[in-house]
Amino acid sequence: MGLKARLFVLFVSLGVGILPVRAQDNPSGITVKTIDIEGIRQLIRERKGKSLLLNVWATWCKPCVDEFPDLVKIRRSFADSLVDVIAVSVDYPDEIESKILPFLASQNAVFPLYVSTVKKEEELMDALDPSWTGGIPATFVYDQQGRRRAFLFGQKNFEVFKAEIDSTLGVR
Repeated sequence: MGLKARLFVLFVSLGVGILPVRAQDNPSGITVKTIDIEGIRQLIRERKGKSLLLNVWATWCKPCVDEFPDLVKIRRSFADSLVDVIAVSVDYPDEIESKILPFLASQNAVFPLYVSTVKKEEELMDALDPSWTGGIPATFVYDQQGRRRAFLFGQKNFEVFKAEIDSTLGVR
């Protein structure tokens, strides 16, 4: 099985939409939900007047892990503004308790967090950007109407994220 297949082939399909995952003994209070393709489309479509920075990552991806503190910083910088920051992990859903939650707690992640249950990698790639080959980290920036404005492949930093958000919001 190739790397792209490892990214998205998941053991469990939990149905349509977004489903909460119980975090037993989770003192951080961080919640990770599972999300399928329709749930991802809904996040993009239902912007409620806010732009969206959506990051696809995994705990086993070193550039993703190295980039994550900048995502946390971006979220804090735009905390009460017109921007949502959302992270979608392509780890396996059964790794939420053992890998994902401990990592997120160490990062003090303060934004919506999901783990993908999309079985066919092409569905996720097509939903986010048909030109995307599936490599991570990958970040997608959408405007207030849910139109994709930027696709950032590979590890980026706070300054790059901020510039893309500012551009989407029309800030100079």
